[in-house]
Amino acid sequence: MLILVVDDSMVARNILKNVLEPMGHEVIEASNGREALKILEKLAKEVGCVLLDWNMPVMNGFETLQAIRSDKDCGHILILMVSTESEDEFIERAIAAGANGYLAKPFSAEELKAKMADILKAAKPR
Repeated sequence: MLILVVDDSMVARNILKNVLEPMGHEVIEASNGREALKILEKLAKEVGCVLLDWNMPVMNGFETLQAIRSDKDCGHILILMVSTESEDEFIERAIAAGANGYLAKPFSAEELKAKMADILKAAKPR
């Protein structure tokens, strides 16, 4: 699966990439929401999942989540919020806005793998 990792921290993007690629996923990166939306304009049909940080300059993760969910070409894309914002209020807002899951930073490789498995399993047609 082609996964778009959106985080303003190169270190965070590399950590995510280093877990996702050995799982068999192809990873592309963006450093903010606006950059992510430009990528999705071209690759929406190929991208299967977006891992999205909340706190970023230019366009934050919540605004990006809302923009992706309002784009009919992106309806199939799974979105996992990956953020230091771990309070229930943030998680509830993200899920209500259309996120498929939420993973609080810091996380282990096993936690990321489990969360990815959860959202992929939930997305499969029954």
